[in-house]
Amino acid sequence: GSAPMEMLLQIAEEKNMGGKKLFSVSLGQGQGPIAAAGIQEAVDKGTWVCLQNCHLSASWMPTLEAICENITPETTHPSFRLWLTSMPDKVFPVSILQNAV
Repeated sequence: GSAPMEMLLQIAEEKNMGGKKLFSVSLGQGQGPIAAAGIQEAVDKGTWVCLQNCHLSASWMPTLEAICENITPETTHPSFRLWLTSMPDKVFPVSILQNAV
């Protein structure tokens, strides 16, 4: 198995984005609104967000897709980053993958 969160925490520290500059939430069981609020705050403030276990929140993926479609360079702090972890899943929106770097 892999430990993507461990690697992300290391990268965050190296880029001075650790601690309160990195918001992480494990999706599933009603965590969607918390994740959405975290993304909006990070877009505004230039912090990082990690949504873990996206495969556990299939019903929220269309919402995430809409959020991602509305993130534009003109309205987004340049330091903002959105990190996603997921097991392979057919419900994961292809558009999110296509727009990822």
